[in-house]
Amino acid sequence: MREKQSLPGKQAGRSQHLQVWYDSECPLCRREIDLLKRLDSKQSIHFIKIEECSTLPMEKQQLLERLHAQQHDGEIISGAQAFAAIWRKLPGLKVLGYVAQWKPAGDFLEWLYGKFLKYRPAMQQWLSRRGME
Repeated sequence: MREKQSLPGKQAGRSQHLQVWYDSECPLCRREIDLLKRLDSKQSIHFIKIEECSTLPMEKQQLLERLHAQQHDGEIISGAQAFAAIWRKLPGLKVLGYVAQWKPAGDFLEWLYGKFLKYRPAMQQWLSRRGME
């Protein structure tokens, strides 16, 4: 399911940064975000820990269920679409991000992301048991 919405507010004054909310208590999410931060050589992505943010664009539980990003125009996207937006900001993954905009590729990535979400709790427990938090 793709979720699109825009937040009210100053649209014209927004920076070109992509804002990404992530679950900082999830070991998988932290590892992924740490990698993305290293790849973000232009620092064009603002990563936001959901648990430490006092102002959220939607309900906290909604943000914790899927990856969400807000584009510079205010549109909030989630899932594979959010990953594609992140990839387009990263020099080494930019092409993949554009390929993911092609409907069949985007649909396939969303399907894969849905499968990942189904097994995410078990993967988190497995990492926790192995002290990989």
